[in-house]
Amino acid sequence: MMKAEDKICFLEEYRKHPENYLPMADNAWKQYAKVDRGDERYDDPYYNLGWDAGLLEGNRPYFMLCWATCGITMLTYYVSKSGIGEYGEKELLAMLENEGLLEVPNPAQARVQIMKFEDDSGNEFFSVNIKAGDEEGTYVNGGNMFPLRSLNSYNRARKGVGCK
Repeated sequence: MMKAEDKICFLEEYRKHPENYLPMADNAWKQYAKVDRGDERYDDPYYNLGWDAGLLEGNRPYFMLCWATCGITMLTYYVSKSGIGEYGEKELLAMLENEGLLEVPNPAQARVQIMKFEDDSGNEFFSVNIKAGDEEGTYVNGGNMFPLRSLNSYNRARKGVGCK
């Protein structure tokens, strides 16, 4: 099983050689507060719980953020649209499941929302939002998640950090 340090090393290598990979969402560079009060559009705060990052088939990077609000836990995967811009909910969910990142045991209960956006660098991404659970039950099995503390520490001190 990978450790948070291994994922940090992945991010470091990716950032050194972005030309070898498809683009990754700006969210991977962000620092996450425990409670994000959001902005004036939302009354309810959301709680940042954890993260994951890596490569899907074809050197396609992903970044995942697990967060919760209003009794709902969500997984949000950021995936480059490059070469898969026509994918819909079924194809994107199948891609994440085929890579072993998660399992949706009952597809009829799956609550998935796909949004397309452009990051600050002009790269186009899918935001794949998956309802992992709520007061009624759990809808997703598996997946890795690492504490945000490790990612935040790395992002605060990017210079001079080395991975072995």
